[in-house]
Amino acid sequence: MECRDAKLKVQALIDNELPQEEIDEVVDHIQSCYRCREDYVSLLKLQRKMKGLQYPEPPKEWFEELQKKRGRRLSSSLGLVLFLGSYLLLLGYALYSLFSDSGAGLFIKIVVGGIIAGMLFLLGVTIADRVRESKTDKYKEVMK
Repeated sequence: MECRDAKLKVQALIDNELPQEEIDEVVDHIQSCYRCREDYVSLLKLQRKMKGLQYPEPPKEWFEELQKKRGRRLSSSLGLVLFLGSYLLLLGYALYSLFSDSGAGLFIKIVVGGIIAGMLFLLGVTIADRVRESKTDKYKEVMK
């Protein structure tokens, strides 16, 4: 095992998160490598110090304020959905009016159609990226 691989697994070993089949390999490396053993010992010391710390529980008012913030977030999300929905309906009506009007030139119809198609494509890509990121976000359970 190389040091860079061991460094990644030492913290998992200390936290008892390393699979059983990898423990012996990491321990063997720690015993044979001075630098990795030094890292291991310093992480153990840090873990012992952290175990002794006590964190005060937040006051009841903090939890109540958190519930209000969640309600505000829900309201703002609903407002955003209504705004975007109305915008898309208005845009659809404008496009229908433009393309059903025989007085509008073909060039204008092509240009406007291209702009709208480009904006919708960018919106779709942005939403797809956001959804993909939210599924793999390892910090999504952390409160802000």
